Amino acid sequence: MGVFSGCLLACDIDGTLMANGKINPRNVEKIEYFMSEGGYFSLSTGRTVGAVGPVLSIIKRVSPSVVANGCMIYDYENKKVLDELFLPEDEYYIAKKVLDMGLNVGVEAHSGDKILNLHTTQETIDHQEYEWISGEEVTFEEASRYRWNKVVYLFDNDKDLAAVKELIAGESSSSRFIDTSAAIGGRKRNYYEQFPAGVSKASELDKLKKMLKIDKGCYFAMGDYYNDLEMIKAADISAVPSETPEDIKAHADFVAGKCEDGAVADFIDYLTKIRKE
Repeated sequence: MGVFSGCLLACDIDGTLMANGKINPRNVEKIEYFMSEGGYFSLSTGRTVGAVGPVLSIIKRVSPSVVANGCMIYDYENKKVLDELFLPEDEYYIAKKVLDMGLNVGVEAHSGDKILNLHTTQETIDHQEYEWISGEEVTFEEASRYRWNKVVYLFDNDKDLAAVKELIAGESSSSRFIDTSAAIGGRKRNYYEQFPAGVSKASELDKLKKMLKIDKGCYFAMGDYYNDLEMIKAADISAVPSETPEDIKAHADFVAGKCEDGAVADFIDYLTKIRKE
């Protein structure tokens, strides 16, 4: 029995594990230790199933993971979908409304490992290069033939973000919307994402905990942004990097150092100390 047998560590990628496309070697070393001691290390990310390549090129082994902000559980070792959720087709109209605004807003519909570019901007190009994915240029009508897990709206200014939020707030949509972000090229990028009602990283992690038979008191989570808040609140022990917004940080049990300095390694050291006491 290892120190972390029966334990799950759910970890966000952007701003938590990775900054500007880089993962601190300390994180890699400590994640390998966590798993060698019997723990499950699962990614819990807004990235879709095909966008985790930059992480898996550095961390060679991860446990089944939550992707697309809770729309899917994917087993990377066996290349198998374990659970998947979709937006109702009658919620696609929100993307059409945003497109019709005529703003410089990137619009991506995500369907499994396929990215459908309804409107491509420089933010879309930067986003897809950063995540090692390639979108397919489609019309709204063409995209509507697919089942969508989520939609990502990408912005290069706060004014357009506010305008899109105002539009959506005036609609009687059943979708869930949340702010997400990534640091790309040394600059924080702001996104607004659309999901099926009730979907979150936390809700899908509840399913994953049952699949993996995680012991009581052994669910750990780490994230840095608002789409991580529910899993931070739900975890038995939670952590955030030091750059995390204060209103999220207030809910964490442990505040690590900076993401780029190895915040995940700091958290695993903290957990190791607790487990060995």
